[in-house]
Amino acid sequence: MSKDFLVADFEFTQYTKRMGRPRGFFSEIIEIGAVKIDGTELVVTGSIQNFVRPHFYPKQAKEGMDFCMITEQDMKQAIEFSEMLAKMSALYVPGQTYFVAWGEEDYKVVAEGCKRHKLDNPLLLEDYLDLAAAYKLMKGDSYTTGLRKATEEQNVDTGGLWHTAYDDAANTGKLLVKLLANGWKPEDYFAAVAELQNKQ
Repeated sequence: MSKDFLVADFEFTQYTKRMGRPRGFFSEIIEIGAVKIDGTELVVTGSIQNFVRPHFYPKQAKEGMDFCMITEQDMKQAIEFSEMLAKMSALYVPGQTYFVAWGEEDYKVVAEGCKRHKLDNPLLLEDYLDLAAAYKLMKGDSYTTGLRKATEEQNVDTGGLWHTAYDDAANTGKLLVKLLANGWKPEDYFAAVAELQNKQ
């Protein structure tokens, strides 16, 4: 049986200034977008689109919201971090679902959030598929291609606004489906990663 895919994208707070970093600062998720894709039929079978309430660093959260065009009104409908985990758990079965994102930050931001909120991380690291790294490996490039450029290279019919959580997740999902339909396999990526790790 083919594993399913939970393709996610998060908007989260960041601290980019050289000075004044708050003690213990970490990036907090302020928006989640995700689509679940059936591993056999390659069709979307579920989705998540929510703002997420930050708790630890309100000033940086406001800066992050401004960058992501998230308003105070949006945040009035935001869910708690724990609710976000529950929504992901409803679409993700450990060992039977790949957790897919473009880049390595998305898994890290969930893992750190779980640690700070003192909650169990429902996502297994071994299920994490960094599609940006997989695409880089597939092309044999020495650099990581951006999501938008990758969708253009693969002639993916994208939609929505770039750098919004749900639309980025949906477009990543469309790219994933295109790669799978063209014969790419996640197993090849994981085998290549294991081989590289063994050489180190």
